[in-house]
Amino acid sequence: MTTEQKNKPVTDLFEQAMKSYEQALKTGMKMQEESAKVFSDLVTHATSPQDWQKQMKSVADGFIPQTQKTVDEGLKLIDQASKSSIEFLKKAVAVGQPTTTADGQAKMLGLWEATLNAMRDTAVAVTQSHNKAIESWVAYARKTAVPAAAKA
Repeated sequence: MTTEQKNKPVTDLFEQAMKSYEQALKTGMKMQEESAKVFSDLVTHATSPQDWQKQMKSVADGFIPQTQKTVDEGLKLIDQASKSSIEFLKKAVAVGQPTTTADGQAKMLGLWEATLNAMRDTAVAVTQSHNKAIESWVAYARKTAVPAAAKA
């Protein structure tokens, strides 16, 4: 087995992580653009302080439940990561107690593979969670922007 073949799984993991990061960055930029448009529409289409207050209440009423859902998903991810960390700690202790050199190497390799897979899975889960949150915010922003634009 060549060095390149040995390093391929690690390289693939980092490439996947970079793609996930790039997707999250693009989605974040899209959210910022949509947010700026919605707030600009809110400011330009409010005809009175009462109208402004009504629009802001509508935004808050729609936004708060989605924010709570996103926070709940984040807490769930943290809980999963904590459980994984405990498992990795157990594996790390087992690495320090090999019966043979080959056993120690196999345990170390297993620990590294499990750790890298967990990092990848966590990065993907966080990216997906953020993308869902951003997409729901963009959908909500578009929904609230339509009535504001219709008043103009």
